[in-house]
Amino acid sequence: MKRSRINSVSKKRQAENVIRKRLRNRLLDERPWCEARIKGCTRVATDLHEIKTRARGGSITDEDNILCLCRYCHAFITLEPAWAESNGFTVHAWATEADIKAAARARAYFAETH
Repeated sequence: MKRSRINSVSKKRQAENVIRKRLRNRLLDERPWCEARIKGCTRVATDLHEIKTRARGGSITDEDNILCLCRYCHAFITLEPAWAESNGFTVHAWATEADIKAAARARAYFAETH
């Protein structure tokens, strides 16, 4: 019996990755500066960060769910989840549209005060 190899990435995910790569290139061209500007920021955006992660039901191809960040800010947000949530950089899986809008206001407030 011939055995076929299992694909490490599903066809659906492969198609999504193509879209994500195009989106990444476009967004980093359109928004080249870090959108977090946390103390220590390197200013140049190199990473995409999902406000509502895919694991929490978010989309990796919805540009309204994506921030362009420098590597330092992205790492800080990842390593400090409570801080990130309180400042609007992440939301929970059960976040409503109102919660997402509140997160956007929190990010705007953070940007004004830092």
